[in-house]
Amino acid sequence: MSQIIKRAGNVLHNTISKINKNIVWLIWLNVVIALSQFIVYSFINKSLGKEILGVWSLVVAATSIGQISSFGFSSSLVRYLPEMFLKNQHENITRILGTINFSNFFLTLPILLLLYFPAIQYAEHLLNQQQLLIFKSVIPLSMAGLFINNLFSVYSYLLDAMQKYYLRCIIQIIGWVFFLMLSILLMPGYGLNAVAIAFVIQNLLQFVLIVGVVSRFGLLSRKYPLHFDKTFFRQVFSFGLKSQYINILVIFFDPLVKFFITKDIGLASTGYYELSNKIVMQARNLLVSTNQVIIPKIILNQNAGTENNYFNEVSFKNVFYSVSVGMLVLLFSPLVVILFSNEYDSFLMQCIIILNFGWVCNMITSVHYYCCIGLDKMGQLVIYHLVLSITVVIFYFFLSRYLNWKSLYFAIPAVALFIGSIYISWSLSKRIHSAFSWLKSGIFLYFIIVSLLLFIFHHTKTVALTFIIMPVFFLPYIFLVFRQYKTGKLFNPQ
Repeated sequence: MSQIIKRAGNVLHNTISKINKNIVWLIWLNVVIALSQFIVYSFINKSLGKEILGVWSLVVAATSIGQISSFGFSSSLVRYLPEMFLKNQHENITRILGTINFSNFFLTLPILLLLYFPAIQYAEHLLNQQQLLIFKSVIPLSMAGLFINNLFSVYSYLLDAMQKYYLRCIIQIIGWVFFLMLSILLMPGYGLNAVAIAFVIQNLLQFVLIVGVVSRFGLLSRKYPLHFDKTFFRQVFSFGLKSQYINILVIFFDPLVKFFITKDIGLASTGYYELSNKIVMQARNLLVSTNQVIIPKIILNQNAGTENNYFNEVSFKNVFYSVSVGMLVLLFSPLVVILFSNEYDSFLMQCIIILNFGWVCNMITSVHYYCCIGLDKMGQLVIYHLVLSITVVIFYFFLSRYLNWKSLYFAIPAVALFIGSIYISWSLSKRIHSAFSWLKSGIFLYFIIVSLLLFIFHHTKTVALTFIIMPVFFLPYIFLVFRQYKTGKLFNPQ
């Protein structure tokens, strides 16, 4: 036993020593975001009720649609800034930032203001009069926070291009801590508006801090450049528009799901979906955010003719990491549910189990997703996101007409994510020989069995088994992982 612990400690030490400062701070940022959102959502649930949590969920959905107003201007900096830094073109950096800042004020802001009206119409179909009044009071503040976040993101991408992710993460962590404290302090007096006010102050603080940090590097001729350059506008608009096609499809997936859940089974159920999805998504983000480095590496391996070998190397490891994250979500979810509700909530637990399966499939095939970007298969990604949205619409339409089982409404996003994972694996199968290997993985099949059994157990609402079932299932998983590791099949199942 001591040898196993010692060996595990050596593996952990070797792994951590290879992680650079940027990745560590990215992980810390995701942890702080997850904790902050969970605590705030818990306070909304306990202080204001599940239906008000559902209203906030719709505010988040409507605000996310407002992201299309940015046209992907800030994200285009990822394409152009690295080359400018390489060539020491500081004046061009100032000009391209000034152009995007100008566009944010004179193009993005007016469009964001116009999107207020469809956001209200979206809510009118789902809320009663009292809930709609709350929504109308909160949505302007939320959109104001989004606009300030657009201003922040320009300098955020600048720090990323400088490989200063850790500075950006520190600033965002400070912002999230302020968001958490202000939400808790203001909620007793201002209700749901307190969360929106905290969101605005959070983004304003982050914006002021990042402008101050960037100005200390002396890269820009002005602290906040604001001017229009036709040449740079054409560049950022052309690149941003291409990526925006995908972003629009990504943005509409979540509001679609919330629309059907609220319309057919009620606002409280939307609150359940919001919390369940956030718990699983934050765990997912810890892993997926580190997979973005695949894009430049798959391009290099494609040029060398070794893309299949590289895919196998990262994909088999990613299956293990993704399933492990999913198993840990299942292990700790009962505790999270009790902390959130002050009691055991079997329905919330069922929601988490169902959504966790879908997002684990998504985590596993995140390698496929980034490989598509690197192998210039952007059209396949557009179809992938269309598959997700179309699946949601078709299944919800069928469900609302012929069935009325609440848990199935939470299964639809999971089914869509699974179908999307199958599609994106198929889209790569002509270039990558082992694109479907994740479906044959022993630990993935074990995860499916455990998820199914847990769902059945929690459906019986047996409180005494809540903290016993998952640890019992987790021990064989550890044994299976060690067995596959010793036989060399963990990272190379073939």
